[in-house]
Amino acid sequence: MNVLSTVAAIFVLLLVGYAARKFNVLKGSDTLVVNSVVVNITGPAFAFMAIYGKPLTTEMIRPPIVLCITSLIVLTLAYILAKALRFDRRTTGGVMLAAAFGNTGFLGYPVTIAAFPGQGEALSTAVITDQFGMALPLYSVGVAVAATFASTKINNWQVLEFLKAPLFIATVLAILLRSVAIPAVLVTSLELLAAATVPLAMISIGLSISGSSLKMARVPFMVAAILKMVVLPVLAYVGLILVGTQGVVRDVGVIEAAMPSAIMTSVIASRYGANGAFVSGATFLMTLGSILTISAILSILG
Repeated sequence: MNVLSTVAAIFVLLLVGYAARKFNVLKGSDTLVVNSVVVNITGPAFAFMAIYGKPLTTEMIRPPIVLCITSLIVLTLAYILAKALRFDRRTTGGVMLAAAFGNTGFLGYPVTIAAFPGQGEALSTAVITDQFGMALPLYSVGVAVAATFASTKINNWQVLEFLKAPLFIATVLAILLRSVAIPAVLVTSLELLAAATVPLAMISIGLSISGSSLKMARVPFMVAAILKMVVLPVLAYVGLILVGTQGVVRDVGVIEAAMPSAIMTSVIASRYGANGAFVSGATFLMTLGSILTISAILSILG
């Protein structure tokens, strides 16, 4: 099976989740349970095993730094375009969130596995890029943006919530313990948990999308989609080339940058009032569209 076929197979799992909701096999509310399992149990195991025992290079630090910088550039471009097109304040915040922060975890991990099977360097880069290049700015800058454009006051400590997230903690522990021997039975248990992450994550995405999400403004969506799925990966590619990143690490950085809007952007937008309905719809449509855009990027990267 070639890479594109494998990527297509991953998206079939998304359709399984969508069909399960459509035919009442599972309910939309079950998304919370599946997400909790992935975020708090299987995901941390996945992140830990992706890094533990694998060699880490200084080159792997570059993709998350480049992604942070390019995301801030796109965040600024989204604000400028939203002001020029006279979007309302809440929609402006929603467009900024949808354009700048991608699904580098739930979707980025399985796509990386499909594109670089058996290459530990690729998966380690994806995890580090996800946690330090996307999660960190999303839960800090992203929360601040959502609250600012919804005129909502936030506790200063809320922007540091990602520090106690199991995924983040597991990533840090894996880096610290990567050369330390741990019991074989624990390693096996973590591997079994990690294996459940990809199918559960994709089914979760399928459960979270619905036709009602389509009721949104077309122009704001086009702005967010072009910035997120075209401009951001191009900027990331140029940035990684400029800092001398090559090969698998560069390609993983570009692929992660090309991911559609993160599910958590709609959660944060809804929580703080930055037009959560729009962000949810944008996430849904971009996720479906990413079947084509990700395939195109994989083909271009070769």
